[in-house]
Amino acid sequence: MKMEKGKIPYNSLIRSVLRVPFERKEAEQVARDGALVSAGGTSASAGVTDGPATDAGAAVSVGAAPVGASVNTTVYGGVLAEKLAFYRSFNSALAAGILPESVMLSLTLPVGEKETTTAERMRAFKAIADEEGVKIAGGHTTYSAQVSAPVLTVVVSGIYAEEGGCACGVRAADAKNGIVKPGMDLIMTGFAGDAGAMLLYHERGEVLKQRFTGDYLDVTVDAEEHLSASKCAKILRKTGAVMHDVSEGGVLGALWEFAEGHHIGFTVDEKKIPIHQETIETCEYLGGNPYALISTGCMLATVQDGEAAVKALTEAGIPAVCIGKTESGKQKKLLRHDETRFLDRPQQDFIMELETFG
Repeated sequence: MKMEKGKIPYNSLIRSVLRVPFERKEAEQVARDGALVSAGGTSASAGVTDGPATDAGAAVSVGAAPVGASVNTTVYGGVLAEKLAFYRSFNSALAAGILPESVMLSLTLPVGEKETTTAERMRAFKAIADEEGVKIAGGHTTYSAQVSAPVLTVVVSGIYAEEGGCACGVRAADAKNGIVKPGMDLIMTGFAGDAGAMLLYHERGEVLKQRFTGDYLDVTVDAEEHLSASKCAKILRKTGAVMHDVSEGGVLGALWEFAEGHHIGFTVDEKKIPIHQETIETCEYLGGNPYALISTGCMLATVQDGEAAVKALTEAGIPAVCIGKTESGKQKKLLRHDETRFLDRPQQDFIMELETFG
């Protein structure tokens, strides 16, 4: 099977990537955003993060404290490359219950890039790290004739969060071990496809302006300010939620990964998935699926009391909606009006249509 640009297809991921270093059962847990190992070397979470939305993950033990790491690689030659690379790893770490403390950067840059441009990249990473309160611990930078666009790899490391509140009726131990059970509320924070709509605006702005006014598309520009999931993850941890970062592949891809990784089914009401009308119309005009569009900054989470969790989030100024419930079995049902359909395997993110991405 010849591979195309973008995320490795789900079946190929399991067959050719995860089952090589991992046992079958471990390989199938692709929904976990980070792997955690206790100080004694016992796995605290059997999750593997090389899933369709979070590229890679690992965990190591240093001294007496468990340390987690979540790794994500972004290949992107356009604007906001550093922010996307950082937050795709950072948010995955948060979803895994890791409190980020430091980042390692590995930059493979095209031959011919100016030194001033490389310095600008580092200043961008430094500004983001400072804003999130983490340190840049080191890294590696090389120029290669084998790449035509920057390959930016960000490794986020930190300590596993100790809090795991019972406000929504979930035992702390269950939340820490990533236990998802039938009958839990499934909530989503943020707005589906906002990050992707922002990128489409930056890359296809001239085309979009032929159809829409600049004021109408302002919401897509504002998405740059909502790429971090730090605030919502802190609140969700206190509810005992099990989280999953929504990134490449959009909310539909994230729902698939979450269900497969936790061996659970769900019923989701598509009409309840939060999304801006501007994002829908942008994708319709360009020929893409807004629900399969990169959504960095959004989070899926399961809790026993979704109403309480949504209330806590909205009171903190974070958009949140209960979009469905988990169920026994493995059926992934989507409701729309009076029809029920079943979710297909994740499709290629529409953002991969851009020449400068991936």
